[in-house]
Amino acid sequence: MLTLLKKVTIPALALLLSNMAFADQPGGTYKFDTKGTHQFVMFKISHLGYSWLYGQFNDFTGDFTVDAENPENSQVNATIQTASVDSNHAERDKHLRGDDFLDVDEYPTATFKSTNIEKTGEKTAKITGDFTLHGV
Repeated sequence: MLTLLKKVTIPALALLLSNMAFADQPGGTYKFDTKGTHQFVMFKISHLGYSWLYGQFNDFTGDFTVDAENPENSQVNATIQTASVDSNHAERDKHLRGDDFLDVDEYPTATFKSTNIEKTGEKTAKITGDFTLHGV
């Protein structure tokens, strides 16, 4: 089950981060807008093969540094509080927080740190990095 969660969380995080690296803003370091409406850490997962379950992590922090002259030198860092998982179903969230999935008591955070940024378009990029979930 952890592998399935990684497959869901990593693309969600990548989508969040790739939309930020080449935004219409000058170079510099920016903190995530976690209280506003600009960044989200969301996921989508197949539910019994018949429908899709959508959810999000409500508590996360991070920053990104944009090097406007050399975008490949930009950086992204994020920390997600795993206990903030929200699938819009309290009992399911309790199960997700438990030992079978996130084990939030043992692993309270998931992290991402970029290791490579490749510009793929005028305002887009492929961001590769180290993602740590459940201690791996």
